[in-house]
Amino acid sequence: MAAKRIVAQALLILMPALLRLSLAAVYKVGDSAGWTTIGNIDYKQWAATKTFQVGDVIRSPVARR
Repeated sequence: MAAKRIVAQALLILMPALLRLSLAAVYKVGDSAGWTTIGNIDYKQWAATKTFQVGDVIRSPVARR
């Protein structure tokens, strides 16, 4: 019985952290224009339109995974 209670308490503690991870966003730098020196991309303006949170991922379009 005590083991079930410990597991339940651990789940209650971990659930907010897991929910926070599930809310993380992945951003592609420059959106469809990508990360480039060709063209007139204003990356400061691009970043100003985003609300970044801890856990978000910012990727270069050329990044491979």
